[in-house]
Order: sequence, then C-alpha cells, then structure tokens
Amino acid sequence: MPFRPFFLLTALDAQLAVGLWVPVLLGWDVSGVIADPTGWHGRALLFGTLPAMMAGFLRTALPRWTGRPLVGVRLWPLLVPLWLAGRALSPWVASAHAPFLAALALLVTLQVAAARDGRNAVVAALAGALAGAALCDAVPSALALSLGLVMVLGGRIAPSLTATHLGLPSKAALFTERPWFERAAALSAACALAVWLAEPSSGTTAAASLLAALTQTARMVQWRGWRTLDRPSVLAVHAAYACIPLGFASVAASPGMTIHLWTVGALGLMGFAVMSSMIRKHAGNAFGRSVVVTGCYVLTALAVALRAVAAVAGEDGPLWLLAAAGAWSAAAILFLAAFGRLLVRGRP
Repeated sequence: MPFRPFFLLTALDAQLAVGLWVPVLLGWDVSGVIADPTGWHGRALLFGTLPAMMAGFLRTALPRWTGRPLVGVRLWPLLVPLWLAGRALSPWVASAHAPFLAALALLVTLQVAAARDGRNAVVAALAGALAGAALCDAVPSALALSLGLVMVLGGRIAPSLTATHLGLPSKAALFTERPWFERAAALSAACALAVWLAEPSSGTTAAASLLAALTQTARMVQWRGWRTLDRPSVLAVHAAYACIPLGFASVAASPGMTIHLWTVGALGLMGFAVMSSMIRKHAGNAFGRSVVVTGCYVLTALAVALRAVAAVAGEDGPLWLLAAAGAWSAAAILFLAAFGRLLVRGRP
C-alpha cells in the first residue's frame, strides 16, 4: 500500500491545519506560535494537507494509468521528509512546502514522460503550476489549480466507481463520453477561474462562473450519481464534485461561501472519499459498508454546510466557524478510527 504514509499524514494534518486555527476564533493570541494564523490556515490546507493526499493517490494510480512501472520508485519515499520539513517551517516561511510540491511535480512528470502519456500531461502540468503557486505564496491560484486537478481526476474516478458499483464493465457502459463536451466544460471552468482570480466581483466573472456551473453540472449528470444512493462511499465522490458547480453558482451571491464550498467541499470531502475508496480497494473490500466511514462523510458534508452559513451569518459567524471546525476535526478522527491501524501497520 504505497499510499500509507501520505494518507496518514493527510488525516493527521487535517486536524492540525484546522485545530491550530481554533484558538484564533476564540480570540487567543497565538502570534508567538504562528506569525499569520489566518493566512497559515489556508496555506496549510492547500499546500500541505491536500497535496499529501494527492501524493499518495498519484503514487498508487500513476503506474496503472500510464501502463508502466513507477519511475523513480526509490525517490518517492523522500517526499515524506520533504513534506515534514515543509510543515515544520510553514508557520514562519510562507513558501515552505514548495520543495515538496516541486519534487512531486517532477516525479509525476518523469512518469508521464517515460510513458509518453499525453492524457496525463495535464496532471503533471497542474502539479508543476501548484509548486509555482507555493513558491510565490499565491493562495487563490493554488485553489484554482487544485480545483483543476479535482475536475480532471474526479471526472475519471466518479464515473469509474459508479460503473463498478452498478456492475458495468467500464464507465463507457454508463455514459457516452463526448470529447468536444469535455473540452468545452474544461475551457469554461478554466476561463471562469481565470477571471475570478483577476476580478472576483466583476459582472464578467459572474457570467463566466454561471456558464461554468452549468457545464460542470451537465458533466456530472452524465455520471448518474443518483444511482449510488445506497453506496455512501461512491455517493460521497459525487457530492464532493457537486461542490464545484455550487461554488461557481455562488460567485456572484456570496464570494466567502464560494471559497469554502470549494475548499471544504470539493477538496476536503473529495479527499476523504478518494482516500477511503483507495484504502478499501487495496484491502480487498472496495465497497464495504461502515458506519464510521459514513459518519466521516456526513460530518465533512456538515462542515461544508456550517462553513457556508458562517460566510453569511454576520456577528454570529465565529460560532458557526467553531461548529464547522468541530465537524471537520470529528470527521478526521473518524477516518483515523476506521483506517489508522491499517495505515500505520499495513494490516487491520
């Protein structure tokens, strides 16, 4: 299980990245521990927590996707100390995670280049751009790039898991993939994110975001997520992806809600869903049912809702933020309760 150290770090750091922010919400002075607590919170999730999950997922999936053995197999374990060093320095050095992300992007690029795999070149390009965003401490750009990765990878994972759950031979039996539509949906989302980065509050951004919301919703409908209502592990992937068009739709109405629909929902819930799915598959129990794991999904979804409410709650916002942080932390605890022993020992 090559993802083990990365997924373990992700689950532990999911609590740290939020837990160290809670004292700020309570009005405590933590400047002696973290120079910029609010800024660190966003960087911690986008440059630390989520990329750790990404490293574990790509380390495991790339050989199958590219059809060749892993390139640099002895170098991948070095990502772990690089990540730990970045996390240790991140409270004081904004770009501390750039070396880890650059090394990850290099390993992904080497794998894709060795296989001459044009299909996954976009994954390597987005990973490299994310490393650049970390180096420049460009948090909004990192969010846009992370969403790009979720749209690429989610577009493979969601229909494939759904087809497998329904007993179909492949996702081609679930829906007819139309390359022109995939390109149009990707282009509309990329344009919407670009204008959102340039002018978040403009009318052009609102119009582009609405178009992106429509195309991403149409893309999602093809995958027939409603047929997975009896399988929380698959439904959670669809629910996470749904936060992408929801975020685009909310751009004009509530920018604060947009950011957290994307971070907690599209990135956070997708992270827990993808990790649990990959762990179960390698443990020989791909579609097993677990009240604990389902609770993790429910609490993460609750954190999305609470964080969205906090964005429009006015003076009561901090209370909703605390509730959202509590739900997120509880979700991470349940994830560790379900998979912690396996991630540490390699067996249940």
